Amino acid sequence: MTHDLTPELSIIVPVLNETALLPLLFATLASQRGLRFELLLCDGGSGDGAPQRAAQLARQMPFTTEFVQAPCGRGSQMNAGAAIARADTLLFLHVDSAFAADDALSRALAALRVRQAATGCDEVAGRFALCFHRSNGKPSPAYFFYEAKARLARTECIRGDQGFMLSRPFFRSLNGFDEQMPFLEDLRFVDAVAARGEWLLFPAEVGTSARRFETEGLWERQVLNAIIVNCLVAGWTEFFATLSGLYRFDTETGRLSLYPILNGIRTLLARRPRRWRRAFWHTTGRHVAANAWQIFFWLDTRSTFSRGMGPGEVEPRWLRLYERRLNRFFCVFPAAMTAAAAVWLWFRFMLLGRPQVGRPQGAPTGTRRPG
Repeated sequence: MTHDLTPELSIIVPVLNETALLPLLFATLASQRGLRFELLLCDGGSGDGAPQRAAQLARQMPFTTEFVQAPCGRGSQMNAGAAIARADTLLFLHVDSAFAADDALSRALAALRVRQAATGCDEVAGRFALCFHRSNGKPSPAYFFYEAKARLARTECIRGDQGFMLSRPFFRSLNGFDEQMPFLEDLRFVDAVAARGEWLLFPAEVGTSARRFETEGLWERQVLNAIIVNCLVAGWTEFFATLSGLYRFDTETGRLSLYPILNGIRTLLARRPRRWRRAFWHTTGRHVAANAWQIFFWLDTRSTFSRGMGPGEVEPRWLRLYERRLNRFFCVFPAAMTAAAAVWLWFRFMLLGRPQVGRPQGAPTGTRRPG
C-alpha cells in the first residue's frame, strides 16, 4: 500500500494502557489485502508507553499510522479519530480485534458500497460476524450462543466489538458517538443508526478476545452487562453517576464480584420514594419479559451446537415460533409483573448472607460514571 495515496478506509481504534495488544492489532491489519487504509490510534491517556510502541510498530507497516491524544472515554477517543480521518469510510474497531481472512476488510467495504448503491443513500452501517478468541479451545455452548446472537438482525444484539463501518457523512449526521459516559457509546450509536438507516451484517468475521469474560467470569460479566443495560433503559442516571467501578479497562480486570454492585443498588433504591421504586421494578419487568426471545434462541443454538455446526448456521425455528405465536404473551402487564417479581426475588437472594466489609469497589461513594 502506498502511503501518499488517499486511503479508502480510516480505521479508528481507542486505546488505554493496552500496549501489549498493539502487536496483534498491527499484525492483523498488515495481513489485509485489496484496499488502502490508515490506522488512527486514539489514546485516552495511557501510561504504559503506548505512543513509543506504536511508533516502533508503525515503521514496519505498509499503512499510515497516526497516534491521537484524546480525552479518556471510548466515545471521545473515537470522535477525535473521526475528526482527522482522511477516508470517506470509517471503521471503528477494538484494539483486541483480529481477522482470520486477509480479505475481510476489502469484502466488508465492498458489501457496504453495494448496499449503499442499492438503497441510493449512505445511511447504512455494517458490522462483522463475531468470533471469540479463548484460551480454552474446548467448544462452549455459551460462547456459541453469543457468537450466533451477534449475527441476528436485532439492534439489541449489535455491539462495538463487532466493529462499526459507515460513511463519514453519515457518521457526522449522527453527531458521532455520545460522550456523556466513558462507555455505553456503542449501544446509543446502534440505536441512532437504526433510527435513521439500517444495519448490515458483513460476509466476514472479526475475532475478539474473551479475556474479560475468562478473567471476570462469563456469568458475572453478562449479569452485570444486563444490569447496566436495564438501568439505561429505565433512565436511572443516578446508578451510573454514583456507583463507581462498573467498568474497568482490560488491564485492570480481576474476578468480578456482583455483591458490591447489588448492595450499592439496594442502598440507592432505599433512598428513593416507594412510588419511584415501583415504577423502576415495573420497567425492569417489561425489559426482562421483552427479552424472553433469548430463551427460545438458546434452544436453537443448542440444537445447532450439538450437531457440530457453526454459529452462522443456526436455523431459528424456536425463535420464529416465539415471534409469530408467543411474543404477544410477553408484552402484557402480567408478564412484566411476573418478570419483575422473579428479578426482585433473585436480587434479594443474591444479597443474603453477604455482610459488607468496608466499601468494596462499586459501592456508593457519594454523589458524583461508567464500554
